[in-house]
Amino acid sequence: MASPVKRRNEQSLGEAIAHLIDAGGMREKMDQLDIASWWDEVVGGMIAKHTMGITLRRGKLTVRVDSAPLRQELTYMRDTLKEVLNRRVGREVVKEIVLL
Repeated sequence: MASPVKRRNEQSLGEAIAHLIDAGGMREKMDQLDIASWWDEVVGGMIAKHTMGITLRRGKLTVRVDSAPLRQELTYMRDTLKEVLNRRVGREVVKEIVLL
């Protein structure tokens, strides 16, 4: 019995889905949703309670918080947060964190 051979124009279902996500411009939105869902776990409940919004656009993660002292504290944590979030995504998605 012959073994199945993958033709050049064939791709796995995962590859096809990844291609559709990238071609449709949905990758960044999906990354934003992933990061938002991990935010509580990454920063902890107290900080998460004061987070008013998270957006990701062209590698810039904008985090809106309702407390100036907390914003200052997060400023010192930016590099660590960026590293942890990128590790979770599995590639460099967050290049910069802006705190508002």
